[in-house]
Amino acid sequence: MDSKSIVRKIIMEFNDEPLYLHDIEDFQGSKDYLNIMQASYLRTFKECLSILPNTNSTICELGSYVGILARALSYMGYKVNACDIPFFYDRKHVKEYFEKYDIKSFYFDLKDYKLPFKKSSQDLVIACEIIEHLNFNPLPVIKEINRVLKIGGYFYVAMPNSESFIKRLRYFLNGRQPSFTVEQLFEQLKPDKKMLVGLHWREYSINEVCQMVEPLGFKLVSSKVCSDVNLNYGSFYKNLLKKLIFSFPGCKPNQVVIFKKMRNSKIKF
Repeated sequence: MDSKSIVRKIIMEFNDEPLYLHDIEDFQGSKDYLNIMQASYLRTFKECLSILPNTNSTICELGSYVGILARALSYMGYKVNACDIPFFYDRKHVKEYFEKYDIKSFYFDLKDYKLPFKKSSQDLVIACEIIEHLNFNPLPVIKEINRVLKIGGYFYVAMPNSESFIKRLRYFLNGRQPSFTVEQLFEQLKPDKKMLVGLHWREYSINEVCQMVEPLGFKLVSSKVCSDVNLNYGSFYKNLLKKLIFSFPGCKPNQVVIFKKMRNSKIKF
């Protein structure tokens, strides 16, 4: 079975047997999210297979959410540690769900700057759509990722591209920053909302990501901008317009940066 078929199979299985992570069940919200992220899951899955062909390897995925990528990697034979915040994963049925697929689940808050893994125990750490959500200094988190990675292990980062021309144009025209509105700050705190981690507190350029990660014991392997998040969600004409806009140089809204651990970090915080 090829990569695309595996991801589709897992999403279809999820739709038949959804994993609820909220006190207020919102299956449609999870389904919409999967539609937005499906192409991104496939891209990450294929790139992980490429950089880490040994399926006997151990992978830590930060922000696994409903576990589509974790399940795809486990399907291929990898030992997968699916991680997310306690609000999502501190639930008995979540642990049982992942155990069915031979996946270990962990819950913790990155602001504690501590990952529950031994030193040099992971071959790959994945952080897709994570760093832009951190409302605290991310450097100790990156140092902790260095600690749990083996020498020669990989750190896979995917996030919005802060240098997208479209975002800069939007800011020029209406002053809208590529993060969130003040109204969304109020909306996040409403008890009937589930927008616990939805805000982008800080978006970065590829150069800024390298400036943060490389001094902590990593070497840049590859970087690229892309447009596979939210590209096929919405009306036909809206998607067609997005594809047209994103085809122009400098307009792609997302980026992927891959690092290799070369040494243990010597920087102290």
